[in-house]
Amino acid sequence: MAQKKKRKWDSIMRKWADEVEMEEARKAEIAISLLTPAGKNPYSLIRGTDCFPISNLSELKDRLDMFMENEAEWVASWIEYLGDKKTADKIRETPNEFKRIISARYEELSGF
Repeated sequence: MAQKKKRKWDSIMRKWADEVEMEEARKAEIAISLLTPAGKNPYSLIRGTDCFPISNLSELKDRLDMFMENEAEWVASWIEYLGDKKTADKIRETPNEFKRIISARYEELSGF
C-alpha cells in the first residue's frame, strides 16, 4: 500500500516540477523580449523638444519619473508590443499604479 501511495506522490511532484519549469521558461522568454527586444521599435518619450528613445524595460524603469499617469495606456501598449500582455493588462486595469507595476515586473524578470 505504501508503494502505491509513493508512486502517486511521485507523479504529483513530477507534474508540479514540470509546471514550475514551464513557468520559469515562460518568464525567461518574456524577460528576453522585454530586456533585450530584437527587431522592436523603441518607445519615444517626448518632453518639450527632447526625445528619449526607450528600448527596453530597464530603460523604461530608469525613466519612470518622467512619465505621467495619462501615458499609462501608451506604456501598456508598448509593453504588449514587446510581448508581455499580462503586465500590459495589469497597467490597463490600474493605470494609476503603472510605475509600481513596471518596477515590480522589472525586479521579477531582471534575474533572467
